[in-house]
Amino acid sequence: MTFLREVPWRLPIILAFALLGTALFHGSRGLYETTEGRYAECAREMARTGTWLEPVLNGHPHWTKPPLTYWAIRAPVQVLGPTTWAARLYLIPCHLLAIVAVWGLAFFLWGDRKSANMCAMVFATAGVPMAASQTTSTDYPLAAMLAVAQACFWGAYRCRSRKWIYGLWFSMGIAFLIKGPPALLILPAMVVVWLRLSKEERRSVPLFAPTALIMFFAVALSWYVWEACHHPGLLKYWLQDEVVNRSLSNKFNRHPQFYQNFVIYLPILLSGMFPWTGWLIFRWRKVWDKIRVPGGPMGLCTGLSTEALWLVWSVALPLCVFALSRSKLPLYVLPLFVPFAAAMGQLIVRIYSLEGGSAKAANITAVVALTTFVAIKAGMGWFPTDRDMSELHDTLVNECGVRDPARLSVWSDRPLNGLSYYYDYDIRLVSKENLKELADEKGEHFIVCRFNHGKKIAELFSGRAICKEIDSEKWCLLRIAGTEAAAADGK
Repeated sequence: MTFLREVPWRLPIILAFALLGTALFHGSRGLYETTEGRYAECAREMARTGTWLEPVLNGHPHWTKPPLTYWAIRAPVQVLGPTTWAARLYLIPCHLLAIVAVWGLAFFLWGDRKSANMCAMVFATAGVPMAASQTTSTDYPLAAMLAVAQACFWGAYRCRSRKWIYGLWFSMGIAFLIKGPPALLILPAMVVVWLRLSKEERRSVPLFAPTALIMFFAVALSWYVWEACHHPGLLKYWLQDEVVNRSLSNKFNRHPQFYQNFVIYLPILLSGMFPWTGWLIFRWRKVWDKIRVPGGPMGLCTGLSTEALWLVWSVALPLCVFALSRSKLPLYVLPLFVPFAAAMGQLIVRIYSLEGGSAKAANITAVVALTTFVAIKAGMGWFPTDRDMSELHDTLVNECGVRDPARLSVWSDRPLNGLSYYYDYDIRLVSKENLKELADEKGEHFIVCRFNHGKKIAELFSGRAICKEIDSEKWCLLRIAGTEAAAADGK
């Protein structure tokens, strides 16, 4: 029995609706600072400089992530230009791939099409996966490839086939090439399930087949080894800064406090599968009967089925790592929604069978969720935010007439990468340290800064600056007269 022969007509329908929901108003919200702007601008600069292997940001090498995601952004940018659509286009195939992988995972886990259809539909219409499909970062490509890896693992487990093992390690290699060590967080759950097999059965499911591991290392480490050989000291930077310091220190200031787990992760985990969590809450007694483990807490190791054990470990272990890490961002937990969907879809199918209900209510729930999501995307453009660099760019160009980016600077402690992306130009960053260089320039110049800094900065130019509010309590624009104009005024 091959996976492709088991794909029902239902899956293409789910994919068609998911494609429609993801693509509609895909660019209605501009790129947000800092994450989206950083990825888009890095891809644009790589396209401008012609580099493929060395990520470039603000004119300097940017080694924090491998270039795979930047390539995915770069190709559309070179065709469509620096637009929001171009920066987010790669997320559409990632979303569709993740849905297919969830279908395959659920099919191998539960053994029937009905459960696979429901799990895929739950994932395709759940809140966090849909929101992540609109956010430029490495998180969705990572989640999609890890979903493929989990489907391959269970394909190998059920079919006792080496082909799935190669698919598993190749997918994990690509995941490692997307974001590095986080790609390995699903491995312990696989080992726990694999160790439940007898020694003879493990030979038919060679999880650590040497040739498969060689393929993994060849794929996963290819870029890292190449760059480390060409740039002395880079390996130390990756190990010390990107692994140790990012996880164990607050050097990167990514919400290092432990209580941030409850501020960042807990709301996402509780509401991320909405509206399906609401559907189950109303049936909590039946849900409890289905998930209750005989023997209480002690039965978590012995009383769980192999499938349930995998679901618990595939969520619990990565979640512990995320909780203990000193770097916390909302979409770090996105890969957890793959096993969430596999578990929740099966629960819904079982409870439906107890109630004697049809799939009509579930289909209506999915359509309502998708319609609501599209409506929210359409309305995002009507709710301005200072993080939206597309909005700031449009204001500067259309309302303020700042069309030449060479005459524009940003006064901030960090570059506005999204603004550089939309201008298709490396916007200069200025501060008190390099103020004299700007003050001595001929010709009119503009500085965009936070509203509360505008008047203080204007004073530094001795009457040559005119401060204009362009967005209440968010941004302001300073028009700086050139040195020749200032001299003429002095006469």
